Amino acid sequence: MNYSDWHTHSSYCRHATGNLEQYVKAAINKKLSVIGLSAHFPYDVLDGIENMPHREYSMPNDELDSFVFNAINLREKYKNKISVKIGFELDFVEKQVDKHHKYLKKYTNQIDYIIGSIHNLDVSLFPDLFAFDDIRFLKHYDKFEDTDDIYMSYFKTMQAMIDSNQFHFTTIGHFDLPKKFKIVPNNKELIMEEGIKALKMAKKRDVVVEINTSGLRKPIKEQYPSEEFIKEMFNLGIDVVLGSDAHHPNEIAYEFELLTELLKRIGYEKLAHFDKMTKTYIKI
Repeated sequence: MNYSDWHTHSSYCRHATGNLEQYVKAAINKKLSVIGLSAHFPYDVLDGIENMPHREYSMPNDELDSFVFNAINLREKYKNKISVKIGFELDFVEKQVDKHHKYLKKYTNQIDYIIGSIHNLDVSLFPDLFAFDDIRFLKHYDKFEDTDDIYMSYFKTMQAMIDSNQFHFTTIGHFDLPKKFKIVPNNKELIMEEGIKALKMAKKRDVVVEINTSGLRKPIKEQYPSEEFIKEMFNLGIDVVLGSDAHHPNEIAYEFELLTELLKRIGYEKLAHFDKMTKTYIKI
């Protein structure tokens, strides 16, 4: 099949390697039909980030125009070889959900999709946001009575994200991200229950869940979400897309064949596709 990769990052994000054109060329070389350019939306529009290395997490706000302009030019330049889609990975911070609005509004006519993600938690143990996704913050995990508290906070935040009518997005990114460093739940049944609550809400809102293969490159050595969650998603009728979360052009479409076979075994016959925030489908 012709694969589509909806989750990539370039040097705009400060922690990835390669410019946008290198990602597009890599996707063409791998015979993809769609490449999604999905930069991390600027963190510097948020409050409470002073103690986080946020400049390493995303492009600064003053580079938004450059990112979109370059992506549009690449879309035109390579239109006969590949479909270039433009998106953002947008972090949900419940108390600051409106911080992005005035910046996003400018690009309404250019954006094809938005990945709603959670990389940071707003918990009382920390004066600022807790970046559980950053390995440098692992040293703070012992402040929690139980690592299940991180999972619970994560899925409660995700439920708030899905329930927010002010947070506009098409896709949930890396659904069970707290497992990244191979720190698994102690009470798996409880955490599954909270995750399934989020999935039921996602179905009701009709948002897509990405199958993110980057977990296979992390200590957990498993895609996001787990096979157990993917089976629940299928039973609920939740649509999916594939995303490599590539941080280097060589990671484009990472293990897509493997995950496509998993999806087919579970029962999926189609993948979601986006154009100007409108969902359609392609067959697997």
